[in-house]
Amino acid sequence: MAIRRIRVFPDPILRKKCRVVRRVDDKIRDLAADMIETLDAAGGIGLAANQVGALQRVVTIHMLGEESAEVLVNPEIRATEGEREIIEGCLSFPGYEGLVKRAISVKARWLDENGSKMTVTAEELYAQAIEHEIDHLNGILYVDHLLAHQKLVAAGSLKREDEPHMHDVELEIHTDHSDDDEVEPDESGIEIVESTIKFSDLYSDSSISQMQYDLRSAGYVVDDPEPEHDTGHQHHGQAGHEQVESDDPHLNGGVLLDPEHRH
Repeated sequence: MAIRRIRVFPDPILRKKCRVVRRVDDKIRDLAADMIETLDAAGGIGLAANQVGALQRVVTIHMLGEESAEVLVNPEIRATEGEREIIEGCLSFPGYEGLVKRAISVKARWLDENGSKMTVTAEELYAQAIEHEIDHLNGILYVDHLLAHQKLVAAGSLKREDEPHMHDVELEIHTDHSDDDEVEPDESGIEIVESTIKFSDLYSDSSISQMQYDLRSAGYVVDDPEPEHDTGHQHHGQAGHEQVESDDPHLNGGVLLDPEHRH
């Protein structure tokens, strides 16, 4: 097994439809194993094959609290029920989230890693994950579902508001295993799980910089707030950025995206 680089917007492979898997063999199982390792390293819930550069209709889902991940080969949704607005993120847009509409429940089917047929009725987060990942297999991104009045915003856990945190993140999760909800748990009933999200293994600095540039160019990202005392000129409604004239890829039409980047 190996951790693979996760492709980020605007990598063109994210817009390609994945091919149907004709036979569930060791190559597919090896791909799925790599995807699970990558998914767990990223601390995510779902991952589609084209997000790691493979155009196969393979998805892995690892729901929070579940010991093992699921492998979905050739998944398809047969029916949906209800609708809700939900804040959603994506491993191909690290550090951002947006408001989208998803079904409350879905009926889906797929093959597992052994080629066995699976039929599931999923609700809420599980249904959302299935919809999101099948969209990926069809070249559809969650930004395509953003509500008309919405844009992407920085995820709440980021230290900076305009870009993802690219250093490895140490996590400590406390899980209460006591059976009685009315009793305060003691130390014997708490499991502490430590984990590291390996951003440095999952993404490259250049891909993140390109993603930030193209998200702004495409109008997906909310503009910075208006500064209290603006002494410079504004460019196309983007407030608070230093104005420069350059063909540098870090620039967006003369707006310096990274104030620390200089020549």
